[in-house]
Order: sequence, then C-alpha cells, then structure tokens
Amino acid sequence: MKINLNEEQASNTNAWLNLNSSKDTLDIRLACVEDGLDNTGFRKIAAFIKSIHSNTKIAYVPTANHRNLVGVLMEKGGGNLSEKDIHRVAQFMAEGDIAAFSSMTQSASTVYKIIADIRIINPNSYIIWGGIHPIIQPEDAIKHADAVCTGEGEFAFKTFLELFKNGKDYTATPSFWFRKNENIIKNRNLPLMTPKEMDKLPPLTYQDGEVVYRRKKGFEKVSSNDFLDYAGLQYGTVWSIGCPLHCTYCGNTKFIEYDNAYRRIRHSSPRTIVDEIKRAIAKQPHLSTVAFHDDSFLSLPYVQLEEFAKLYKSEIKIPFVIYGVIPTYVREDKIALLVDAGMNRVRMGIQSGSDNILEFYKRPTKLHRIKEATEILNKFRKYMIPPSYDIILENPIETPEDTRATVDMLYEMPRPYTLNIYALRIIPNTTMAKDIEARGLKTPMIDKNYFIDYHRTFGNCLVFALTFWKMPKWLYKILREKVYPVQTKQPLYPILFALIRSIYYVKRAFDHLRFMDFSVLPGKPGYFLWKFGIIKFWRRFVLKRYNLPKNAKEIIS
Repeated sequence: MKINLNEEQASNTNAWLNLNSSKDTLDIRLACVEDGLDNTGFRKIAAFIKSIHSNTKIAYVPTANHRNLVGVLMEKGGGNLSEKDIHRVAQFMAEGDIAAFSSMTQSASTVYKIIADIRIINPNSYIIWGGIHPIIQPEDAIKHADAVCTGEGEFAFKTFLELFKNGKDYTATPSFWFRKNENIIKNRNLPLMTPKEMDKLPPLTYQDGEVVYRRKKGFEKVSSNDFLDYAGLQYGTVWSIGCPLHCTYCGNTKFIEYDNAYRRIRHSSPRTIVDEIKRAIAKQPHLSTVAFHDDSFLSLPYVQLEEFAKLYKSEIKIPFVIYGVIPTYVREDKIALLVDAGMNRVRMGIQSGSDNILEFYKRPTKLHRIKEATEILNKFRKYMIPPSYDIILENPIETPEDTRATVDMLYEMPRPYTLNIYALRIIPNTTMAKDIEARGLKTPMIDKNYFIDYHRTFGNCLVFALTFWKMPKWLYKILREKVYPVQTKQPLYPILFALIRSIYYVKRAFDHLRFMDFSVLPGKPGYFLWKFGIIKFWRRFVLKRYNLPKNAKEIIS
C-alpha cells in the first residue's frame, strides 16, 4: 500500500509549527546511537520534538569510549557496547511509550540489539528509527522497528504524533514507512523544508537537559566534560543542506532518489546560524572553533557568504572550519572573504588522482580544476592550518596506473597539506553498492571502521608519507614503481605502516597546535590552555591575520 501526499497536506507544515506542546503524560525517549555528541541532525529534530512535546527525554549512546589523543594514535575507540550496557540502554528506552532512535549504518548492529531487548522488556513501547541508516536502507531498518523515517523528520513526526495520541490511523503519515501485521506501508516523503521554515525551527539541543550513557554506570546528565572528551573545543553544526553532486559512493544519492530537489542548496538566514552559535558559546564559553559540516558550503552565493562573514566576524570572533568543500566551487574571492571572517581550515574532497576512478565515482571535477583549487587554498597558507583533502584508497577496480596517478597527484600538490585517508567501504543501497555488485566484486560494507581499517601495502605507506615528506624526485620515481592496487598480491609492511602513520598523526597534531586549534585534539589539555588565556593570547599576538582588501569582490578567482 502506498499513500500519496496531497497538496493540502504539503502546505500545512507552517501550521504544524504553531500547535501547542502536548501537556499529557505520553513519554517519548529519543536516543542517538553513534560515536559522539555532535550529530547535528539528531540535535535538530530532538529540539523540534521537545518543543512540541515537553515530556521528551533526549539521550546519547556513544558506541565508542571517550576519545582522546592517545586513543587516536593507538587506533582505539573502545569497541562495541557490552551485553550489559545494551540491556541498561534498553531498560531506559523501554520506559517510553515511544522509543525513537537515530543512527548511521556503522551503528545499526547496536540498534538491532537495543531494539530486541526493548521488545522483551516492554512489548508495548512503539519503536521508531530515523537518521541516515533508515533513510538509506529502510528495507533493513523496518525489519526491526515499528516505523522508520525516510526523509526530513520534523514536520512528519508532528503529524505522526498528533495521530498517534488521538488514536487515529497514523500509518498514513508522510515520510514514514510502517510495519503493520505482515505488510509494509510506504508513504511518500514530504516536500523538503524551505529556508523560511528552517528559520522557524527551534535552536538545536545543546546541554539542554540531555543525558549520556556511561559504560557500566548508566545514564547521567550531559556535562561540559562530555563535550570536551568527544569534541574538544569545537562546536559542530550545519548551515546549508543539499549537494549538487551525485557521487556514487555517497548516501546523498539516496536522498536525491527520493527528491531531486535535494541537489539544490537550502539554508537558514545568516542571522539564524550566527544566533545558534552564540547560544552554544553562551553555554560553553571555552568553545574555540566552529565546524560547519555542510556538503557544499562554498556553493552558496557570494552575497550570502558576505552577509554571514560580516555577522560572524563582528559577533562570534573565533575561528571556524568548513568541511564540505567541492573543488569546482573554490574561488579566491570567497576564500579571501571567509579567511578574513575567521576561517582557519578547510576540508576538500579529492578522492582520486585518476580520471578513470573519478568517472567511476561520478565526480564531475576534472583534475586540472582540483589542481587550481589546491593552488588557491595554498595562497592563504600563512593564515590557515594546512588544508585537509579526502582520499579514497583500496578501490577494487583500480589499475596500477590509477593507483599511481593518485600518488603522483599527491606528490605534485602545493604544500603544506594533510589528508583524510579512507579505505573504500560500501554504503548499502547507494549507486556504488549496485555497481560493485553488478561487477561481481567484493568490498567491505561501511559497518567496519573505514578510517583506520587499511591494508598495510607499500602504496598506502607512501600515501601517508607524502603528507609530511616530499622526497627527492629520483627517489619518488623508484618508490612509485612499488605501488599496486590493493587487489594485487603483494607484500605487506605492518611495521613501516605503523611508523609512517604515527609520524602523520604527530605532524597533523603539531599543525593544529601551531594554531592553538583543538578541534581534532579532544580532551582537557585544550580547555586548560583556554582557561589560562593562552589560546586567546596566541591567536591575538602570535598568529598572522588576513585582512580583506577593499576591492575584495574584484579578486580574480
């Protein structure tokens, strides 16, 4: 059964926001099951649900132990939750009339176990699953939950809740799949939120009474120490939603499949995002970096960035980093504008130095444009932490020429830079998952740790080494001949790999320490440096500042 959304329903989203919060005793429990406390999507919908139903308890269930620099270097995140931990989480969630979860695919197996335990403890608890995993793979999530959210959940949940409380047929709710008897009811998604609607959403939850699960202890109120342990001095957020690309490995392909409008960039006003950040800093004065996790920050029009930069520079006055940078949209005038406002780092997706592999990924940016983007960023190297570029290793279709093309590109790129190095892992239901299956190839799914789970090949050793050492050309030419695709039978170098990657981590940590940036160095050391005023002093009197020229709009991109 498929229920279509009529035009009247589609136009009522603003009216839903005006309904009063529920005063009844319905108990709603929301849990984010991931590694950390900075899931912006969860914090966004949790704030909305809390605003329309006051009896809502918001919880974080980290799937790894508290992060720290030693843990990063030793590649230890703490492992999965024990059976006792699973049971304690399930007991808390089972107390709710509605138990709702948010997770990515990497944490799906943990959610399976929690849900199974809830079924035993309280069979009457209605279980909902939202977040990236149910959106990308609803066929899997609906096997475990009573309902899954397949799109933007704020307004859809409002409709569901009203029907659920009043005993009406809530299985007609748009943007949801429901399991009813032996049938799966699949409803059409609501239209995507407009910028005006985004401006009317409540502030994201941020130390507003949430609880966090502590292993072997149970749930306790979130404290400042939790934010320090997981995010250091960084506040993470998202200003714009959407991505113009259609990369085959990315979960966004599923969003676009639901609604092609997802390729358009939508965002709240600059005033809204600046006020959100100011609210976070008022709660956590030690915050010293803001991280924007947008998919395509630089595709925003210059006029919008200009308004944002003006507000940010005058009212926030701490550095920020943008993680979603597409080489096509790197323009010198935009970079200059943002560096003047406080941007001290960027993260850009490159993925490969081979045209063949970029075509396989459906990445439209050509190699010459990637080169131009890196050169533009390099012009501001005195004012920024070395830019980080995303690289995907271990693609099973690579030829030796493809693999060597990537190390060639890394060798020639302007320095300094660092890399976010990933081993290719497949997100279920993406275009790539279907392509890999059609080719009869086997690549691990993303339920494994794709950031540290590499093969110790010589080629991977060389990629890490190039982040901190541009060796003589004659030596490089010799070493590149030892680089082969991962599927090629070849010797492994575990000791060399461990040594080189340790140097890579130390170099990366040093780059951040030079700028007194503790966005990737979690724990309390950064807090104490903030407490004693060292970070403020360093940034004010030691670091070089960039000043935007008066004819900024005329900077040639």
